[in-house]
Order: sequence, then structure tokens, then C-alpha cells
Amino acid sequence: MEVESISQLISGVIESDSFKNMLEKVNCNYPNLKQENHIRNLILEELNERFKGTDVKAFAEHPRENKTRADLSVVNKNNPESPIKIEFKYQFSGDFKSLSDYSFMIRNDFLKRNSDLFILVIANWNIADKQKFDDTWKITPSLNRYIAKSEIWKSNVLKSFEEFKDAKLKPLDAISISRPYLVEYHFYMLQRI
Repeated sequence: MEVESISQLISGVIESDSFKNMLEKVNCNYPNLKQENHIRNLILEELNERFKGTDVKAFAEHPRENKTRADLSVVNKNNPESPIKIEFKYQFSGDFKSLSDYSFMIRNDFLKRNSDLFILVIANWNIADKQKFDDTWKITPSLNRYIAKSEIWKSNVLKSFEEFKDAKLKPLDAISISRPYLVEYHFYMLQRI
């Protein structure tokens, strides 16, 4: 079990039609929440489906080391002391000044925690569409305040990854879902090399 093979497996999960359908279900059920744990759990569940009948299993919030815990790990029971550790972050496109200096977060979760993979999920939507949904259901406070007013966040986030020379970045194609309003999810995977 190598980081590269797990990275490819996770990419395959995220790029699958079934994941898109599950992501839409998450947004239908949790449109007023940050969805980091829900998305992490979707990936964990799908990994464990693919690991059935093997000596490998995915776990959330494991291992716990130095008062921290990995968001997700992949463990081979023949070598449980060396799990592949994966950190997740979920951000809205307007977070941290449209992600203009997001590298500090990557340093913290990827470098300081000695993670093998860092997966960043960024949600973006049309503010007017979301406001109409929120108004219909009287949802407050609105998450619209965390959405960027321009597309500058896309170049900002890529710049934030540039300083990590001992890693390779794999931006995945955006996933667009339409219910209960149009949302684009952008996934970025940073793998230690």
C-alpha cells in the first residue's frame, strides 16, 4: 500500500458518478452547514467498500498522536504502525480573503502533521440562488457571506500550493450539482513525494 495508489483510488472515488450522487444528497440534507465531515465520510465509506476482502481499512479520526488526529487514515493490518494519513479541509470560496493566503493552513495540516495527502474541497455557488433558497426556508445566518464575489479565488488557491516542493498537486475537475441549488465543488489533492 503506497501513497500513490491510495491517491489514485481516492481520485477515482471523487470522479465517480456515484460520488457525485452522494454529494448531491449531502447538499440536499445539509445546505446550511460546512460539509467537511460529511464529504470525508463519503470517501471513507467508498474506500472501505473497495477494500472489502483485503487487509486494508480506512478510519476516521485516527491515528491520535501528540494531541492531534488524522482526519482519515488508510491502515494495512499487516503494518498498522504506518498508516497513510490524510487531512481534509473544506472551505468556501470567499474564506481567508478569497483564499489569498491559504498556504498557512496547508503548512499546518500537511507539513506540521506530517500528512501523506492533503485534500482541499472548496464550495462555490451563485449567491442569488442560495439566497432564494435560504429565504424560502428562513435559514439564518446565510453562508453567502463566505462566497467570493469574483473568480480570483481559483488562482489564489493554486498560488497557495506553489511553495510545497516535496509534493505534487492534483486539481480534480469541478463537480457541479443542481439540488437544492447549483453548487460547484472543487477538489485539490496534495500528495507527498
